[in-house]
Amino acid sequence: MESLLLTTAGCIAALMVGGLTLEAMNRRIPQNFLPLGGVSVDARVLLFTAAAGIGASLFFGLLPALSAGRIDVGSTLVNGGTRSVAQSSGTRTRYALIIGEVALTVVLLTVAGLLIRTLVYLRTLPPGFNPENVVVAKASLDDARYNDRASFLKLLDESTAAIQNIPGAQSAAVGLTVPYERALNYSVKVADGSQSGDQDITNLVYVTPSYFDALQIPLRTGRLLAVNDTSNSQNVAVVNAAFAKRYLCRENSVGRHLLSDGNTIEIVGISADVITPPGFTAGSPIVAEPTVYVPATQMPMQLVNLAHVWFQPSWIVRTRGNFSGINQQMQQALAEADPNLPISGFYAMRAVLSEALLLQHAEVGLLGTLAALALLLSSVGIYGLVSNLVNQRTRELGIRMALGCTLQGAMLEVSRSGLAATGAGLACGLFLSSAAVKVLRSQLFGVALYDPLTLGAVSALLALVALLAAVLPTFRIARIDPAETLRAE
Repeated sequence: MESLLLTTAGCIAALMVGGLTLEAMNRRIPQNFLPLGGVSVDARVLLFTAAAGIGASLFFGLLPALSAGRIDVGSTLVNGGTRSVAQSSGTRTRYALIIGEVALTVVLLTVAGLLIRTLVYLRTLPPGFNPENVVVAKASLDDARYNDRASFLKLLDESTAAIQNIPGAQSAAVGLTVPYERALNYSVKVADGSQSGDQDITNLVYVTPSYFDALQIPLRTGRLLAVNDTSNSQNVAVVNAAFAKRYLCRENSVGRHLLSDGNTIEIVGISADVITPPGFTAGSPIVAEPTVYVPATQMPMQLVNLAHVWFQPSWIVRTRGNFSGINQQMQQALAEADPNLPISGFYAMRAVLSEALLLQHAEVGLLGTLAALALLLSSVGIYGLVSNLVNQRTRELGIRMALGCTLQGAMLEVSRSGLAATGAGLACGLFLSSAAVKVLRSQLFGVALYDPLTLGAVSALLALVALLAAVLPTFRIARIDPAETLRAE
């Protein structure tokens, strides 16, 4: 009954905390990450929580009760408080539970640690451009007003000119997408060279000439796109180094030609790689994907209109230093070009990176929280085990100290029980982790499956927490009076 009352109180508290946590999670995670209609504390959650609570109270309440029924009352009265009671089967059961709890904690800590290391690796990848002091505005152009080339290019020219005139703006540009975002996948064919006739799906991005300057994407060779690359001139493109490596084998890339929609496109420059989400290839969530940059003035309008169904173009501004109020300034500048332009939002480039790694952030947050809770439960379990041993062996420890045992020796005698359980749980947990991390193979990037740094950090953290949890209860031994113990005996 005592166990049932405790469990009922725990379930009520869990539902309250769980509801608040779920509300916070729903605000942080986009709706497309959750099932249709979202997630809520409904009748199924209430029934599951009640069943889990009742099951736990019955299992963990009845086991000690059954164990107590097997106690020899006579020997207990004679040896009360001595080692015979301390080494009862109930204590051995507690040891087994602590070992299992620690083992599962090690698994969760290891998994969370590997995911944290992966997230750090992805966030520190060289981006291939300068994301500092760059703000992006997005707006939908899936509108009949921009279906013809003249109105489309007029909007791009007037809007970039208005943004460029903002005090503190260094450069402004427009691109179908920006780094850290998935680009338009389109088919291109190599027209000449040893790879002539090779055709594949690659990333295609239309840009205005100042796109590379606004993002400070370095030029490797050749030239960048220019204002005189118009619909009346030779079709040109700048490809990144990843495209040149995969499709052109770096052999005289500048001057080579591509075929797309029956149009011949001359490659005039090779730019540095920027990281983006992969297209049809599996692997890291952000990589250096082969990309073709074409002038917005030369992009076929049929393809432009199709792209605008799925993509919202980006207006990019680079400011001179940290410019507060740039969002309002950009909104006013865009309104000068088109007061009815449907702007969906303003984003710093660092925020765009966080959006690209949203799944990784969610995984780290969820598993990190579960691992922290497991570590807390393990420390409470170890503390409870050692504290219970101190209570059981108070008279024995008093006699030992009366016969010459030091306080430090008595503390070590009791605390090593919790440390031994921790050591056994740590060994079991590392063994289980070797199997558990294999499930994460597809989610780990830039970190080894059995990363020694992660395993070492997990072991050190758990050892430190276990040491504190095992030693703190033993300070009560200092309050034992050996003389009083001898008089009681």
